[in-house]
Amino acid sequence: SEMCIRDRLSTERLDMDERDGKMSASKVEAVVLCPAFLQANQRFEWHGDRSAADEGTARHLNEEEQTPIDEIDDEDRRRCAIQSRKAIQWCRETLKIDGEVTRELRLWWDDEWSGQLDYFEEDANICFVADYKMLRGDHEPADKNIQLIAQGALVCKNYPHIDVVYLALVEPFNDPTYTTVSYSREFLLNKGAEFTESARIALAPNPTPVPGPKQC
Repeated sequence: SEMCIRDRLSTERLDMDERDGKMSASKVEAVVLCPAFLQANQRFEWHGDRSAADEGTARHLNEEEQTPIDEIDDEDRRRCAIQSRKAIQWCRETLKIDGEVTRELRLWWDDEWSGQLDYFEEDANICFVADYKMLRGDHEPADKNIQLIAQGALVCKNYPHIDVVYLALVEPFNDPTYTTVSYSREFLLNKGAEFTESARIALAPNPTPVPGPKQC
């Protein structure tokens, strides 16, 4: 419902306050490319149309709550839910994974940066993480996606028994509707340490601004 969407947007604003301006997994690539990114975003107020972001939030909410398909009235939102759930199921069947599922799980790296995982499934020493891109558009596929690497790093940091992380980028309006990649624990922890150093530099005084299409 529209009220649920408003509540979710309010919660997201609270989450921003809880992060206290610290780096999130979705912004890692921008911070690596431009150390001044975080402080610039705190300093300059954003102006523009929020309708696309609000629509993406509504579609995420359907997956978080697993809203029954027949209760989703909007055609695009219904198609989005159907395709997203098919993609998740195809991945689970391929991996032969049947573990405990948590949605919208926030994980931290030593209180220095964090990430919120749309879909997290843990089964013995492996896990499956999926990130939804609910709007039409182009995104880096899973094997080139920095946000997914960051999410995988957070998993390894918080779950010492996880040896392998399988990750999927789910794009319900694209063809294919999902791309996948897997990484070892060692690789992800090393990348996580690199991202942590980037987060420290970004919050230090006078970080270097580096303009570019991905971060501006």
